[in-house]
Amino acid sequence: MQREDLGIHIFYQKTGGRPAWISAAGKPHFDMLTAYLREAAFLGLNPSDYDPVLIQALVDSSYKMLTATDTLNADVRITEAAIHFFRDVAYGRLVESPVKYNGLPPLPNAETDIATKLADSLLLGRFSNFLPSIEPPDTAYTLLKNNIAALYPIIIDKAFKEIPVTSLKADSSNVPLLLRLRQIGIIDTLAGIGQRPLLDKIKEAQHLFNTLDDGVLRDRFLKALNLPLIHRLQDLYKGLNEIRWLHYYKMQASVVLVNIPSTTLVFYEHGKPVLYSRVITGKKSTPTPTLGSCITEVILFPYWTVPNKIAVGELLPHIKRDRQYLADNQFVILDKRGRIVDPSDINWNSLGRSNFPYTIRQNTGCDNSLGIVKLNFYSPFGIYLHDTPGKNLFMLQQRFFSHGCVRVEEAVQLAHLLLDKAAAAMMALEAKGSQPDQHPVVFPVPTTTYVLILYNTAWPDTTGQVRFYEDVYGKN
Repeated sequence: MQREDLGIHIFYQKTGGRPAWISAAGKPHFDMLTAYLREAAFLGLNPSDYDPVLIQALVDSSYKMLTATDTLNADVRITEAAIHFFRDVAYGRLVESPVKYNGLPPLPNAETDIATKLADSLLLGRFSNFLPSIEPPDTAYTLLKNNIAALYPIIIDKAFKEIPVTSLKADSSNVPLLLRLRQIGIIDTLAGIGQRPLLDKIKEAQHLFNTLDDGVLRDRFLKALNLPLIHRLQDLYKGLNEIRWLHYYKMQASVVLVNIPSTTLVFYEHGKPVLYSRVITGKKSTPTPTLGSCITEVILFPYWTVPNKIAVGELLPHIKRDRQYLADNQFVILDKRGRIVDPSDINWNSLGRSNFPYTIRQNTGCDNSLGIVKLNFYSPFGIYLHDTPGKNLFMLQQRFFSHGCVRVEEAVQLAHLLLDKAAAAMMALEAKGSQPDQHPVVFPVPTTTYVLILYNTAWPDTTGQVRFYEDVYGKN
């Protein structure tokens, strides 16, 4: 029996096998269901997914049911549509997996879970509160849903039209600019706005799109401003549904959540945010992959084992020009058996991309490219979260500089939170600092902690504002 069929079977088993919607007793429930379904577009869902032709025909009383079997078949179709709708509300309607690699436990059988709760709500007379009862009680979810509620009516208005903003004039003569600012909710009128208030509103819009908020119109801001609003709505839909999917995992364990386009990290305990951090993610040429995994250990004073691609593509040319480059940057050379090799015994000029039988490793210390902390988890991509000595880059708005790993501004504080009681031992070693010939120190993470790296261009910031970020990897 398929999951969908099992859900329907459980529903009618609990409700006694009688029509639940097409009957005198079921009519109030059917009316409530149709009211819920009319909200689908405001919930980041597609109304056409939930048998709208049948539902409308029943509302219009144009659907003919000549026998008891016809009635029961129609009732079953309504139940199937209801289960799918409420499943999507609770767990998310995902066109594809939010992550390229998912090493997390699978979601429970959503259809049977929702079918059971749906039947119980009808039997106990609680159906009028059923939809809000299964929505994630998540601040980010509410913020994105509110943005959809504001944007969707604008887009479906018959008078809605989009006029590209092409002029760089930051004044009230730029009518397309004023129109766009009103459409995105920055201003509420096209008339009577002075130069200084308009400048403040332009800065507000620039902040919304994560561009330099100085009131000067530039091409990058205009590009963000001119993106069709239907695309912004789709970004909000995607974010809302991924938050639904994510909510299940936040209720099971602690979660370290990285969102690539916003270059931000949030650490959740018991579903509540306890740490925010800026991060640096991969360049366009070396993008950070999306994934779900489990953080298993914190490594204090880590080695950096240089990936071969970086070793031969970036480090080898430096080494050929200046042998002192290795010592200056605390690099050692390992052979295929992991033994340290004297660099002076190597004919560097004979080596290249197709001939490099060595591994380059950077020793521990504050200048190590991983900083003093590395957070380990399995992924097929060989990436991890880590500290960095290059703290100045966190001040930039656009933070896409890495080879794929995630550099975390608050990596040390995050490590302390992950280790809980064991953090004291880590802090004692930190206080001593990296010693000569320091070896990495491994601390197992004592409780289950998921790490999720997602890609959402519509995402809340730490102040509670949903902002729109550049689709830096061209995924949307």
